[in-house]
Amino acid sequence: MHEDWRPRHTALLEALAASGELPEAWHSAFAAVPRHHFIPGDIWEQRTTCVPVTTDAAWWDLVYRDVPIVTQVDDGQSDGPGIATSSNSMPTMVARMLAALEVADGQCVLEIGTGSGWNAALLAARLGSQNVTTVEVDPVLAEKAAKAIKEAGYSPDVVWGDGAQGWESGAPYDRIIATCSVRRIPHAWVRQTTPGGLILAPLAGTSGPGRWYGSTWPVTGSPPAGSSAAPGSCRCARSAPARTSRWTAEPGGAAPPASFPSTP
Repeated sequence: MHEDWRPRHTALLEALAASGELPEAWHSAFAAVPRHHFIPGDIWEQRTTCVPVTTDAAWWDLVYRDVPIVTQVDDGQSDGPGIATSSNSMPTMVARMLAALEVADGQCVLEIGTGSGWNAALLAARLGSQNVTTVEVDPVLAEKAAKAIKEAGYSPDVVWGDGAQGWESGAPYDRIIATCSVRRIPHAWVRQTTPGGLILAPLAGTSGPGRWYGSTWPVTGSPPAGSSAAPGSCRCARSAPARTSRWTAEPGGAAPPASFPSTP
């Protein structure tokens, strides 16, 4: 695909900045890490179903619109029903969550859910590759993301594993950010976060399948027992559930409530 992507990239950054969603502290990272480097050739537009993008022009148009992009369906199987299993989040949501993470120079971050690798590369551009670890449960996605991140000039630790377990080898972390929704904050994340650190995760609550309220939670000790998801730093948006904790609500039904663990 041959395209002068720079005008599109610049226009997207200007739109994010004008909307107030792209903080100055993150502008240089977004400028240095163009989105298209992390988008595969085969993508789908999420409508009522996943619609494949079949032309170069449509591909470039979707990549530089402020919309999510489905990057995998049916866990990569060719004979499935066409259900999205991985996506590249809309740039507004990426910027919003990174701003809510409240990182400072020199802090170490664990990302749960590498996906395409774009978010991890943005973190590496902002904090330095040595301060970023990202975990992906799908080995194929992990390999592709690691390749894309390396080609973009960054080298965070990209590991294949169950994100619900965090990544003990790199702990403790000042920040943990999840790009997939969870019903509970895993104990492992709490144990691996330094006191005074912060966890940012999409908590699947009672808003229906794939809906969440992003909530930041400062780690100062054991989390409050039975705490429920509530609107936090990020507005309601769609997010894919974690691979190890998928759930499907009955039509018209509610998802299980999200909560923090009651014991360390």
